[in-house]
Amino acid sequence: MITRYIEQRMERFAPYKGGSWCYEDGILMHAFYVLYKKTGRKEYFDFVRSYYDSMISTEGIIKNYSISEYNIDHIAPGIALFSLYEETGDDKYRIAIETLYRQLEGHPRTSEGNFWHKKRYPYQVWLDGIYMGLVFLTKYALENARDDILSDIDLQLTNVRKYLFDEERGLYLHAYDERKVMQWADESTGRSPNVWSRSVGWLAMALIEMLALREDKQIETMFQELVAGAEPYRREMWYQIVDRPELEGNYLETSGTMMLCYAYLKGARLGFLGKEYFEKGKEIFAAALKHYFYEDDSGYHLGGICEVAGLDNERRDGSAEYYLSEKIKTDEVKGVAPFILAFSELL
Repeated sequence: MITRYIEQRMERFAPYKGGSWCYEDGILMHAFYVLYKKTGRKEYFDFVRSYYDSMISTEGIIKNYSISEYNIDHIAPGIALFSLYEETGDDKYRIAIETLYRQLEGHPRTSEGNFWHKKRYPYQVWLDGIYMGLVFLTKYALENARDDILSDIDLQLTNVRKYLFDEERGLYLHAYDERKVMQWADESTGRSPNVWSRSVGWLAMALIEMLALREDKQIETMFQELVAGAEPYRREMWYQIVDRPELEGNYLETSGTMMLCYAYLKGARLGFLGKEYFEKGKEIFAAALKHYFYEDDSGYHLGGICEVAGLDNERRDGSAEYYLSEKIKTDEVKGVAPFILAFSELL
């Protein structure tokens, strides 16, 4: 059933943004590569390689990508490139990796050293961007024996903990504006007001994937603290606004839930969480199947996925009402990819 659903997602794949380099396709390719390594099924590897071969020329030039945009999201599709290069030895993948690293070399930063989320979002740090940028950067640092880069990553994570963790709720808030000028930024802290499930999920995935690459006490502590903070708010799954389940219009949201489910399962397997968290992960996965996995005449589907949420204009103001106004979709890649990652852990 689940394997057939995954096959259907592969068979029906269309580039998320019509062929532009984007994180949505990148996280799906990462998930399929992980599934390939778990199952040994070559069709998953061929699917990933075919995508990247359509996006990267023989000279290593990335299609529809511009360093000068300084968009941290555009780094995430590079996560799977390290594995492709290792498996194939094709130099174009290495060249593309170096191109993405050059973006990070010049990427604008806050005064304390964190990457801006995007050039057009100046002085803003979003939890989403920790996954987008720092997982790739960790791989790059380890591949090139760059302890200075690892120290930079640790500094950025220190600031994330300092500015985005809400001690009272035990949860991470979505974003921080160093200049405190955005409509959603608290006048004294610069933080956005609400706990969005997928932003917490992005950070959870980032921390456990970095821990899988290198043991680091700071990252381990942050990861365990995040999980300890999130678990009391779970109601089978997590709500779109994590800490306000009673709020009218709030709903159990699939993408953030699957990201946390994956983090639970992987964290328990690697020994960063107790074994009971593997059982909790299984329960979470089963709850998502119960609530949102179904079959119709066109095949299997996964629902309950928030299409998108951001903090960049008047409408996207960080309020609970805003997060609950975004479309809820079926088979949206930001839910599908972590679903595949969680399933891979269950294998």
